[in-house]
Amino acid sequence: MTTETQKTPASVLDSDSCLVWLDRSYKDLLQWKRKLESYLFEPTTLRQFEIKQQLSDKMEALVKRHKELVQLARSGRRLIGKQVEMIKNYLAETRQLEDGVQEYMGMLQPTP
Repeated sequence: MTTETQKTPASVLDSDSCLVWLDRSYKDLLQWKRKLESYLFEPTTLRQFEIKQQLSDKMEALVKRHKELVQLARSGRRLIGKQVEMIKNYLAETRQLEDGVQEYMGMLQPTP
């Protein structure tokens, strides 16, 4: 007697898993926001002000999308197709934002 393991296709995900991923990315966003607002990372040039504003705007947009995606994930047990893609895109955008925040902070760190 053999047992088959049931695999979930990439286009269908369990909403509980998505909620965990969304929660982690949201906590990361809040941490980056605190760092970005810290006096240690105040911009000193016009270009740095522009970059900081762009990062802050992206962060606010991702926070709003997070709330929408959490509601979507809580609405059903399984997420399919376009819903999965929306969540994957959101997670990819949060990773890109993290890279941008790290790059910005690197600009402000004095080199020894």
